Amino acid sequence: MMEQSVTVNGLTFVPYLTRDEIKKQVERVASEIRRDLEGHEAPVFLCVLNGAFMFAADLVREIGINDANINFVRYSSYEGTSSTGKVKEIMGLHEDVEGRDIVIIEDIVDTGLTACKMIEDLKKKNPRSVKFCTLLHKPESSRTGFKPDYVAFSIPPKFIIGYGLDLDGKVRNLPDIYVIKEEEA
Repeated sequence: MMEQSVTVNGLTFVPYLTRDEIKKQVERVASEIRRDLEGHEAPVFLCVLNGAFMFAADLVREIGINDANINFVRYSSYEGTSSTGKVKEIMGLHEDVEGRDIVIIEDIVDTGLTACKMIEDLKKKNPRSVKFCTLLHKPESSRTGFKPDYVAFSIPPKFIIGYGLDLDGKVRNLPDIYVIKEEEA
């Protein structure tokens, strides 16, 4: 059962997406990825830590490709509730991916800066293909025009938490997604 509101660091968040809505979109996106990778050997799923871990776990299980490799990278561009505009690679990919299909699994695409940086870094490793999958996409916040290949939800440019998404490392464990409550005028 979804809580009515959650308070973190003095900010109140209200329900936005339920676990059932999330599950339905994970199934849809998994079906699209499975279809696109049909006949391809040993794809690499690249989970972007920390926020995408829940989405990636559910998605990869649902895709069901047994010879896939799952790896993890970590980039950062957020402090508190906003993007810094600077992308830092904290933990990179060290596996040889030359000639392989890669699907990046991200929790959220906001400005597009992190996504573009990751793809640029990966293309230097000569993969067969690089596709980008995100749980949440904020097209109105884009600074790059980047469009993910797979999107579970397109959302407005509001700050959200839950299902892996955090506020200062907290509330990643929530099974539903919450949006910051608008101030009452």
